[in-house]
Amino acid sequence: MTKNIKFLAVIFAFILSGCSHQIQLNPEMKEFTNSDIKIDKTVGYFIAKADIDKSVTTPGGGGDSVTYKPYKDTETVLYTVLINKFEDVYKIDSLEDKQFITENNIQYVFIPKLVTNSSSDSAFTWPPTNFTISLSCQAIENGKDVVWEKTIDVEGNAEFDEFKTDFSLSARRATEKAFVKLAEELENTAAFTQ
Repeated sequence: MTKNIKFLAVIFAFILSGCSHQIQLNPEMKEFTNSDIKIDKTVGYFIAKADIDKSVTTPGGGGDSVTYKPYKDTETVLYTVLINKFEDVYKIDSLEDKQFITENNIQYVFIPKLVTNSSSDSAFTWPPTNFTISLSCQAIENGKDVVWEKTIDVEGNAEFDEFKTDFSLSARRATEKAFVKLAEELENTAAFTQ
């Protein structure tokens, strides 16, 4: 009898604690069309391997949470934003690899930082109805000099009728907004054309 009570107590605690569901941040890419005019410069981007591998867990609805890999999910869209603006783009594995940077004539290296959070208005469904992203991005030159920096704060929203076929919808919407704004900021920055 005592064993049954302990077992039921463990099950009950598990139910109350909720569980974590996997979502993805990668947006649809139709908003990121190729630019007709590119800056004739080669750039790179750096995301530390620890960031690529990092999983983040934030609140969902109904006491549950959501887990995702923000840097891995957004790497492709970062590359797309940069290749739409500049003639060539390289992924840089280490900022200390001066030889790689020099041999490929990389003039600027972009370094993104992502801070995310989520929440839900629903007590009964787990997908988040609200997802926030703070995207900070800086460009460095000569391996150390920060020549450009911008922070973009956005929120993506989705209601039950919308996300019942895509549980990641609010996160995808936030990501799309953040990187569309990043593309706009790059477009309006004269420093890279000099």
